[in-house]
Amino acid sequence: MLGLGNSMGSASAGPLFTPMDISNLVVWLNFGSNITSDVNASSVSVDHRTAFSNMEDADKINAWNAHGTTSINAVQTTDADKPLWETDAADLGGIKFQTSKWLDFSSSIVFDVNTDFTIAIRLKCTSYSSGRAFLGSHATELIKFVDNDSIRVKIDNTDRDFDLSSGTFATDKYITLMIVRSDGSTGNINVYGRGVDSGYFDGTATGTQIGSQIADATEITVTDLGTAVDDAQNFAGIIKDVIIYDGTAVDSAQREQLFDHIESNIQSN
Repeated sequence: MLGLGNSMGSASAGPLFTPMDISNLVVWLNFGSNITSDVNASSVSVDHRTAFSNMEDADKINAWNAHGTTSINAVQTTDADKPLWETDAADLGGIKFQTSKWLDFSSSIVFDVNTDFTIAIRLKCTSYSSGRAFLGSHATELIKFVDNDSIRVKIDNTDRDFDLSSGTFATDKYITLMIVRSDGSTGNINVYGRGVDSGYFDGTATGTQIGSQIADATEITVTDLGTAVDDAQNFAGIIKDVIIYDGTAVDSAQREQLFDHIESNIQSN
């Protein structure tokens, strides 16, 4: 049986940064933490949890529960729609999404009009065909890979596209994306990416900007993880971390802290 071990500490002095150090944290789904399965790969009822270190390959995930001080969980009650636990060495601790697999947030995340926000997500997309949404609430409101060189933030049926300046996203490498909206009623949206040996990010500690800044201060709602809306434009690949702030646009120093935190793969149950 394969789970994850306890938290790995840091040798550096001083308090360790956590996403809770930045205000307005509303979602924290932590790598390899608070994940449960109530049905295994053979659809037999089980009680498998990362906290018990008894997760098995292809266990069907019924919940990825909130971490830290947050309270919004990601859940799925339909067995056929449950994403899977993955035990491959590179993917251990992440959740595998594929056709007809997604999680619903236990509460909607609503970014009000003229409101700053930050979304950070670590993922590996294994197929870019037909568009792969990793967050959404509707066909007209989502965040997705349009293809292997473009990310779309679709707001109120308006496409806001952010394109790589060169190269294409790989199918075998993890990246961390950060979508940041700032400046209140101006609503400046920027997308940043970082990933070790990705080949398309320049190695900047605060992340490489993807595309150009786009202004849109419209309200955005997020209800689903791994799909645009239930079973539409499903994500294909592994998601390891999801961190969302409603009311905070992280600055460059905070971006670096978040990137470092996520990419360190801190393990805790």
